[in-house]
Amino acid sequence: MVGSNVIQSQTIYYMIKRARKYNKKIELWQTSTVFDGYSGNATTSALIAHTWCEIKTNNSTYRDTEFGKTETANRLVLTLRKKSNINYNSKTYFFKYRGETYNIVSEPINVNFEDREIQIIIELQP
Repeated sequence: MVGSNVIQSQTIYYMIKRARKYNKKIELWQTSTVFDGYSGNATTSALIAHTWCEIKTNNSTYRDTEFGKTETANRLVLTLRKKSNINYNSKTYFFKYRGETYNIVSEPINVNFEDREIQIIIELQP
């Protein structure tokens, strides 16, 4: 009995610790083309979901050796819970955080191949 209680309390502690890691709320949006009613199409954005995530800065520097210039990109690394009903498409999906729009730069990476978390790199839209 005592051993099972210890394992159960460790499992609860691990779940709470993992849940506290996701401390930023971010919005996932999708761009789509709709008929405008006049024989043309209009581009519109729709909110797909609000989700909690962990945000880290990606201090990457891009160096163009042909022209000798260095450019820093405003990139963030998102760690999210994996959701089977959302396919993170970099062509039509984008994120909004603190009023800024971020484009998806990388495909979702399955962290440690556990099918529990994914990481996505996003970049501030110019």
